[in-house]
Amino acid sequence: MDAHLHEPGSQFCIRLRAMTPETPSDPELRFAWTAEGPFAYTDEGSGPTVLFVHGLPGSARDFRWLASALEGRVRSVRLEQPGFGATPVSTETGTSFDARARFVLAAADALDLDRFYLVGHSMGGGVAMTTAALAPERVSGLALLASIGMHPHRGARKASRRPDIARLLDYGIVRRALLPTMRAGFKRAGFPASTTDDAVVQSVRLFSALEFASVRRAAFALSAPAFIAWAEDDPLVETAIGLSLGAVLPDGPRISFESGGHNIQKTRAIELAEAMLTWIAAGVEMPKAG
Repeated sequence: MDAHLHEPGSQFCIRLRAMTPETPSDPELRFAWTAEGPFAYTDEGSGPTVLFVHGLPGSARDFRWLASALEGRVRSVRLEQPGFGATPVSTETGTSFDARARFVLAAADALDLDRFYLVGHSMGGGVAMTTAALAPERVSGLALLASIGMHPHRGARKASRRPDIARLLDYGIVRRALLPTMRAGFKRAGFPASTTDDAVVQSVRLFSALEFASVRRAAFALSAPAFIAWAEDDPLVETAIGLSLGAVLPDGPRISFESGGHNIQKTRAIELAEAMLTWIAAGVEMPKAG
């Protein structure tokens, strides 16, 4: 069995084939402004709005294959978080999950997105969960792809989180001295050599501020239906993380792939798109606040 679709209260599974679209979706970036500054995003398609939050490091291009598979059936809006892609770090309001979630909500306000489905990949899953917990009335459903969870995953356990060092990265001499070591660590973790120095530094800053207790609080506060997917061969986030989220978060599909690695939004784009579209079409909606 290549993939398993788990439904709450049942044990059945279905076979899914590994497929990626022939071409990715790479629209030109657009720009809008929050009170803190500009941010970059892409906006394509029509239908139910799906707002995408990338991981660390990352950009709107992280979802180019999944957006291609969804093309024509939803409106895909992909944000670039402060310090990544074309969004300057000066737009940042803080490094905590709460601060980053407030950026997502401010960006949604700037784009007049009142209600949307929210998709988070990897570290972006923590941001997405926090966003849904802060503004439950705005999130129709939450999809977590290879997401971090309530406890440290294997990638976090292997890496050193040093808030003391991260604070010094604002100083040019320290940054220049540490960059070779940081880049070597990113290479060992499997991130591409094309990752910019700025993205490496910002990732280290955010990773050093990571608090799993904050993710746990958000997870237990969620009311939006939750779609959770992971790959069993993910080198960074192990299966136990997805299973623990699935046991706590509100009902919704739980999909495990035997293979696909950490970037299932690419390697499993077509299967994910079909499952997500079925989920959205079912009209799974949380009750509106009040």
